[in-house]
Amino acid sequence: MFYSPSQDTQRPTHPRLHVRDAKDAHTVFEAVRLGHLRLVVRRLNELERSTFIQSGAIFVWEESEDEMGLKRWTDGKVWSGSRMREPYLFYDEKVSDEVYPGDQTQKCTYRFVDGPSRTWTSSAQSHYERSDHHPTGLVKQAYSAWVLDSVSSKPRKWHLTAYFTYSDLPTIPTIEQDPLLRKISVPSGIYRSGKARSRASDAMHPGTPSPPMTPSRPSSPAPRNLPSAQRKDQIVLPSLQSTIASSHLNLPPHVRPHGARLAEDQRMIQMLNSRPIL
Repeated sequence: MFYSPSQDTQRPTHPRLHVRDAKDAHTVFEAVRLGHLRLVVRRLNELERSTFIQSGAIFVWEESEDEMGLKRWTDGKVWSGSRMREPYLFYDEKVSDEVYPGDQTQKCTYRFVDGPSRTWTSSAQSHYERSDHHPTGLVKQAYSAWVLDSVSSKPRKWHLTAYFTYSDLPTIPTIEQDPLLRKISVPSGIYRSGKARSRASDAMHPGTPSPPMTPSRPSSPAPRNLPSAQRKDQIVLPSLQSTIASSHLNLPPHVRPHGARLAEDQRMIQMLNSRPIL
């Protein structure tokens, strides 16, 4: 499967494929990075939307800050709110014949099996089982990842947008059934999930962990004319005895604890004690 970048028509990255988890998405990304599959570089026009947005189609596109590039994916359809089914986001197409809870006239049940003994385990199956009403129209499946070719390269954000219907899903091929993709080996460290990062953190290196949070401790002020490393060494706390004595002296006479003396009284007592006895 190979699409030439010189073609004018913007076709799907892959015409018919079911991606089940992050590993499948990274395999498709790697095929695009190696040039075996085509990256979507612009928005689809009306003819391309009506022709290529159908069950099984997958589009991989790069998020761009340039007005000429793709900032977000548009397909002209009306979708429900997003639902997270790790590691994908799912959107159900709003169609006129949707079945809602309590209406069992058109409700169908699909078995996600591949052969007589294997059960399909995928995010799409999880979405179907956890939905309040099972989608009857088109379903959009989305995944995002940071792409880092090397340590010195600038991270790029790639998105995968897939479409399917549940009536068609059991017949859509998987990675293992695709002659090209089943031979793809994904290097470690190139693709990192981008779903948890906001635009404010897009400029951060995707492989750099955030520094741990540590509680701050109040400290005594240090001289400003010393370097920070020396300031810590110059902090000297007063002794407990002097602190107690000074606090006692600041109290009025009628509330001082027994035995607490002023400095002048203490000096006179020491002088009397030091005089020789005649």
